[in-house]
Amino acid sequence: MQSIGRLFDTTIAHYEKKDYQAAEKAIDELLAIHPDFQRGQFLKAVILEETGRAGEAEAHYARSGNRFTLWARLAGQLEGTDPQRALLYYERAAENDASNNMLWFNMGSLYEKMGRSDEAGKCFRKLQLFREVLSRVFIPLGFLIILAAGARLMILRGDLALASVVSLSALFCLVWLKRDGGKAMEMIRKRNRYR
Repeated sequence: MQSIGRLFDTTIAHYEKKDYQAAEKAIDELLAIHPDFQRGQFLKAVILEETGRAGEAEAHYARSGNRFTLWARLAGQLEGTDPQRALLYYERAAENDASNNMLWFNMGSLYEKMGRSDEAGKCFRKLQLFREVLSRVFIPLGFLIILAAGARLMILRGDLALASVVSLSALFCLVWLKRDGGKAMEMIRKRNRYR
């Protein structure tokens, strides 16, 4: 008996190649063993939909949990292998979560890679930058300042063990700030480029 992960990976490999028959066989085997596996139910629904059986797909979507999040994850996974299908799932997810900046950013970036600058611009103009800068720059920066100040005070008081833990936390915030702040700056550049 194969593991869930192996069966799921096999299904995904067949699905990405549009070998729907093999993908459906693998996912049916997985769901026979683990009927409550939500990502499996989701992938079964997607396969049914893409093979013209949308009516059957809804029952599997109902058992899959949050299909909108799973559509966004599937879109991200398909970007490199099948951009057209990726766009389909980004658009579906965005219809149901219009305030999700990452969806708009990822979709716009994919359109941009495909040379479709008009569509990319539409996506980038929907970015809500204040929220991104607040959550990706100011919040981690605030934590970093508080932790650095706390570590300094602990060192001055002679509590080196606790100061080292707080300093490590500050280092984590610095990494967080670099990663997320960089993404926020990239969003700002893209939005300004496509005004």
